[in-house]
Amino acid sequence: MLQVQLFLDEEDTFQGHSSSEHILRYLLHHKILGATLFKAHMGFGAHRHLNAPGKLGATDALPVMIMFIDEEEKVQHVLPHLKEVLASGLIVAHRTEPL
Repeated sequence: MLQVQLFLDEEDTFQGHSSSEHILRYLLHHKILGATLFKAHMGFGAHRHLNAPGKLGATDALPVMIMFIDEEEKVQHVLPHLKEVLASGLIVAHRTEPL
């Protein structure tokens, strides 16, 4: 099995819609075993901007992470589209075994 983590900002869009919602609907449509969206309180990424509400110089776009898990073949099938959606985000995948 592969566990995948997608890192993006909550305000990221894909084709005019929320990237995170698009990704979750896409994973659901492709019958991925499960996915969860985690919303951070603070963070920064490649652009080196601190994202934290109410902080001086911060943007309003909080970081989010979507994590999902499934068999390697199914994950490999959905990854090309996810890479297209996350043009500026980060995707991390690693093998895992359920207990």
